Amino acid sequence: MNLRVRDSWYSNPLYGQVKRWLFEFLFHSGLLSFFRFLRRHDVLIAIYHDVLPAGFPEDNPLFGMAVSIEEFAWQLDYFKKHYNPISFEQFSDWYFHGRELPSRSVLITFDDGHANNLRFTLPLLQQKQITAVCFVLTGDMGVCRQTWFEDAYYRLMFSTAKSWTLRSGECWSLQNKQQRAAACGRFFVLSRTLSEGDQQEELSSLRSQLPVTEPGVDLADRFEFLCADDVRRLSESGIEIGSHSVSHPILAALQPEDAKREIGESKATLERVLGRPVRAFAYPFGAPGLDFTSRDEGLVKDSGYSFAFAGEGGFATRSSNRFRIPRIGIGRMTRAQFATTVAGADASLKRMLALGGEGQ
Repeated sequence: MNLRVRDSWYSNPLYGQVKRWLFEFLFHSGLLSFFRFLRRHDVLIAIYHDVLPAGFPEDNPLFGMAVSIEEFAWQLDYFKKHYNPISFEQFSDWYFHGRELPSRSVLITFDDGHANNLRFTLPLLQQKQITAVCFVLTGDMGVCRQTWFEDAYYRLMFSTAKSWTLRSGECWSLQNKQQRAAACGRFFVLSRTLSEGDQQEELSSLRSQLPVTEPGVDLADRFEFLCADDVRRLSESGIEIGSHSVSHPILAALQPEDAKREIGESKATLERVLGRPVRAFAYPFGAPGLDFTSRDEGLVKDSGYSFAFAGEGGFATRSSNRFRIPRIGIGRMTRAQFATTVAGADASLKRMLALGGEGQ
């Protein structure tokens, strides 16, 4: 594949315009029913993070995976109209015991375990009579705090500093929003290549260069984590509780004993809180081969989980590796993009464009 041609095409503003037009065309034409039919025997597993009242800063990268209460309600209604929401128990029985599922099944999941999952999400789920899985970070339960990568993003976006220099000497300008957003992407890509120790040194250097004031109270709904009582309330309301590690690391960057601790201790903490086994794990960040490896899959298996979920990969089938179950992320998107994404049409379009790029 000619990567230079492909990258230049994806970065072309025309590509974005064409993609938006295609989303709208597919959404209003009725053609999405064809894609739903193709995937009728597979399970769509949707990844959410935060559901917030309208008015949150949508253009802030820290809110890229957040949806408004209004949009989440619309999306739930869309699922009920075009799909069949299922529970984690139904998914487990289908995978292990061959139990039948309704066609076009969808399992809704939430990553991180923020308090808005209880405050704003649960009432809507109950109103629509839909259940979900909530994957909880155990290291910050009950506190209001950004994770390590969110702290870096916040500093890159809102520090008064006008540049950031990596420990390698590479310098990134922070003169406008576009440059700051690009620097956020660079930080994350770099983090994937570093050991945990080097990550911490790079983060420490970034913090010293980019001082900021703490996020205001208006961001509390986004950064407050569930406490132990909240987790119990979710569980008692029919939400399956799973683990998302202790501190949201890039597991592949950790030494084996540290990765084992992140995976096992989070499970043990939640089991103490709930008084019952925790059966599911979701890999932080979730890209196979980049954020977690086969080593980490083995550690999850050895820790006693029944399933582990990735952060990408499409639809689940009964032949899916149960320690690498694929999911589809939902974040800031139009209704047309949402409908196209959950139907699998978005991925099909990307494959077609990639094939077109190979011939150039």
